Amino acid sequence: MKKSLALIIEQLESRQTMQALSPKRVWDAALDQEIAALPLISAGTPKSAVPALIALKAGLHLLNESLDASHEQSQEIEDDPTGCYWHGIMHRMEGDFSNANYWFSNAGAHPAMESLQTRVADWLQNSVILGDLQEGAIRDALQVIKRQVRWQAPALTSMIALQESGTISEEARGAIEYVQHMELMELFAYTHQAAKRAVAESSI
Repeated sequence: MKKSLALIIEQLESRQTMQALSPKRVWDAALDQEIAALPLISAGTPKSAVPALIALKAGLHLLNESLDASHEQSQEIEDDPTGCYWHGIMHRMEGDFSNANYWFSNAGAHPAMESLQTRVADWLQNSVILGDLQEGAIRDALQVIKRQVRWQAPALTSMIALQESGTISEEARGAIEYVQHMELMELFAYTHQAAKRAVAESSI
């Protein structure tokens, strides 16, 4: 029996491990097939709703760490800000950092960035993570993120590129991973709500 969208989301959100900064394989291959088979778009789907639904599938695949499948979806909506944001994260996860920042620029001041900035700043303010980190580039970058007014996706790209060099501590890597997790969750929450608004008459 095919899983419904709700069950797929539940499985992705309840996984015990956060998405890797640089995934080497799909998290759940069977789930990826279920995502691909979701009948989100049909002949009767309003044309205006299609970009939001494609973005939803791009997000689901990326939460499952299926970079190629997510890329295939986001490439279909390169004029859509949400599609551009997912596109950028996909390239960042594959280690193509300059291309990631190109797509983040195309996404512009995405609506999900406001809630994301608030969430990340609150976490940095109220957790002990900054005090636990050794002095250095990652700690300094997180301090900047805590104080900034608007989320800057390239700042996270720079931190991930730095951790790829293998010169940062395990604590710093864990902090970056959690910030990425918050970014993925906030963008997906926005994407899901946007898809539901776009086709309010459907059962998504």
